Amino acid sequence: MNADEYILQLCHIALKSRELLPEQSGIYYVLDEKSIIWYIGQAKNLRIRWAGESHHRLYQLQKQRKKQLTIYYELVAKSQLDAIERQRIEQYNPQLNGTKVSKKKLRPTETLLREMLIILAPYSFVLGVEYPRKEDLKFIEDSIYWQDEWRVQKAVLSLNVIHVCINLSELGEAIKDKDWLSMCRFLRKVFRKRSNYSGNWACKGKISYEYSGMFFLRRLLVNGFAIEVYVTNQEAVELIKGYELTQLAGVKIRSISDSSLAVIKNRCQLRVVGMYVYSDYQNQPYDQYRRSAIERLYPYKEDLVKLLFNEDLDTNKLQISPIESQTTDENNPGLPVRLANLTAKKEYLRSLLTERGLNLNRYQVNKYLERIPTDDSYIDSQHDRRMTVYVKSFGYSDLRKPIYYSSHIYGSKGHSYQSQNLLDCPYEEVYLASTVDRAFWLLLETYLSDFAKVKLNEEEGYIDKVYISARKFLVPARLTITLNGKWKADIPFGSKDNMSGSEVANIIKSRLQESGMPQLKFSFQSESTRT
Repeated sequence: MNADEYILQLCHIALKSRELLPEQSGIYYVLDEKSIIWYIGQAKNLRIRWAGESHHRLYQLQKQRKKQLTIYYELVAKSQLDAIERQRIEQYNPQLNGTKVSKKKLRPTETLLREMLIILAPYSFVLGVEYPRKEDLKFIEDSIYWQDEWRVQKAVLSLNVIHVCINLSELGEAIKDKDWLSMCRFLRKVFRKRSNYSGNWACKGKISYEYSGMFFLRRLLVNGFAIEVYVTNQEAVELIKGYELTQLAGVKIRSISDSSLAVIKNRCQLRVVGMYVYSDYQNQPYDQYRRSAIERLYPYKEDLVKLLFNEDLDTNKLQISPIESQTTDENNPGLPVRLANLTAKKEYLRSLLTERGLNLNRYQVNKYLERIPTDDSYIDSQHDRRMTVYVKSFGYSDLRKPIYYSSHIYGSKGHSYQSQNLLDCPYEEVYLASTVDRAFWLLLETYLSDFAKVKLNEEEGYIDKVYISARKFLVPARLTITLNGKWKADIPFGSKDNMSGSEVANIIKSRLQESGMPQLKFSFQSESTRT
């Protein structure tokens, strides 16, 4: 059943931001973007009830991947919870109430490792094994000093680390034209996050649109070991003169010989983007530190990861060719489908913006739309496609103050740090910076300009990330729009005059409904957090 005005006027939080729920008793309602009620329940403490993955319906709700789920809640005295919950369930008849609870069936992490190896072992080798990093205090100090904290995170400090390298040259032989972007997309697919495993590959680099063409080191903790996987280029591979056939987690894979490891330790360095040859002109302290990361390795001789579950795997299904030639679009036989769709999207946006009398030179939108793919070597520039806007937070009224720890504030008056002492801050207001698609922003600027800024004045500063805990940072509320039934974009928005998220969303909704824009669909996502 759909929610009525009574529920829709309640306070609400996105399901994935459930840690922001209040620590009070109440009745909660889980709704999707179409206001369909999925579940109604009660809690003596709303935040604790939804903490982590403890809620018994969370798995069923998270399986609705195409749904944008939101928790609406009303505060109710503990003595009234049973009666009001029963009344609400009878009144609204939610989707899941009364149905069987579905539980997640987790597969062991060792299976995830074995599946990766079956796919990538033909193009990979074991470089060596590293003693626990907690034994090297100098290495820990250097890692922190050079802001490579990923090397010395608490979970990995006490473990032996097995280093696996992906030979880009061999992988490239299996890919048409040895296209790096195709290899990168393939590798990301292999290491993608999967919800049905007890552990997952962690990416140790910061993926943003500036670095969308890079593959960062991946780490998996399995059966008492840490597995770190990264790429290496032809120059480094040429230093290897011999391999030995061994096994890792029961999967056949090569490991380099003792003499080759000695050469690698003397000539290469390890970064989060891979292993590369150390050049003489790079004899700087940071380069020496990255070299020390490899000097700590010793040869890999035998299978160290003992299998505890040894699940049966369909190896025929996993042993696939990395990249098969992409299917082309019938209307653009010279282009892959991806690029043909990009061309169609740009042409549609140009036509729509022109019809609505908007200046295509504004925000350099014309520069981006004019770049049309002509062959499959085309790379869509994220820098040309996206721009920065600034929004206020709904949950935190003054971003000049730190929530968890201080971050940089930038602006025309130079940079400073967040501080509880506002006298130290040169700015009267601080905004959260976010990026948005230029063309989509130009199209919708009229309807959202009250709730996002493109340019700040001298008294206003901005911050890139606002941390609410050691790992979680604030993500602005956003409007998701769909054009022509297939092209989507997220547009951030924030508060104005201390308005709530629902009040702002209602204003934007009303404006868009009166816009007369053809085939426009939209939904809203509350301010949330991300790790």
